[in-house]
Amino acid sequence: MRISRNTLPIGALTLIALTACSQESSTETSADLGPARVAVVNGQPVPESVLRVYLLGTDRRNLDELTPEERAAVVNDVIGLQLLAQQADKEGLTSSRTLAAQLELQRLRMVANAMANDYIERNPPSEGDIQAIYDENLERLSGQQYKARHILVTSREEAESVIAQLRQGAAFIDLAQERAEGPTGPNGGALDWFTLDSMPPAFAEAVRGMTAGSYTMEPVETEFGFHVILLEETRKQEPPAVADIRNDLVSAAQRKLLDDYIKTLREAATVTLEP
Repeated sequence: MRISRNTLPIGALTLIALTACSQESSTETSADLGPARVAVVNGQPVPESVLRVYLLGTDRRNLDELTPEERAAVVNDVIGLQLLAQQADKEGLTSSRTLAAQLELQRLRMVANAMANDYIERNPPSEGDIQAIYDENLERLSGQQYKARHILVTSREEAESVIAQLRQGAAFIDLAQERAEGPTGPNGGALDWFTLDSMPPAFAEAVRGMTAGSYTMEPVETEFGFHVILLEETRKQEPPAVADIRNDLVSAAQRKLLDDYIKTLREAATVTLEP
């Protein structure tokens, strides 16, 4: 997805952060950002490396892929950002503690993310790590699935009225079509197969104690309103093969490796919590 030029994208925020740094120590920062420049704005150089970061953050393109016209347009964008940053400095906005804290937080996130990516690249999860994640989640992946209908209304009194009609022999599907206020009403309150961990806690807890063919004898309240639930079927969910969810498993294994690495750094660090 391309980001509108009318917004201030992450690439622009990165540029402003780098601009603020370069204004504090122009000699050292310019060397760090490389000697190539795309413009000089009021004596302040705009390094080509900053333009490249800006472009990757907005259009996901490399600077070398641009036509001369496209390059000129991007440079113009960056000059505009530089002018705004310089004006903010003139008007004292950059001395704001809030802005300074935001820039520092962004710097921390960017540097920490670079370190995390570097660590994972040098220490990719092994097949054993990936299998361990799969085994840890096997119970959830192969858990019970439920097929149910529900009638969602806005008040407890309405739900109790629905239950009273069911006790008198009314058909659940008919009541759902007549009285349900949720989007499933027209199809008789039917829900797709689901696992308990995918539903609101109160809804899941009610279904957990039900047997197929029964409905809830008390209204079930969730953030969406009050439910009357009919449990139709249950089935055992077959777990997917490792290959089918490999990308998710790799991501989870990477997160675990990174969490363990952070714990190691924390144990080796001297950390003093201030009151």
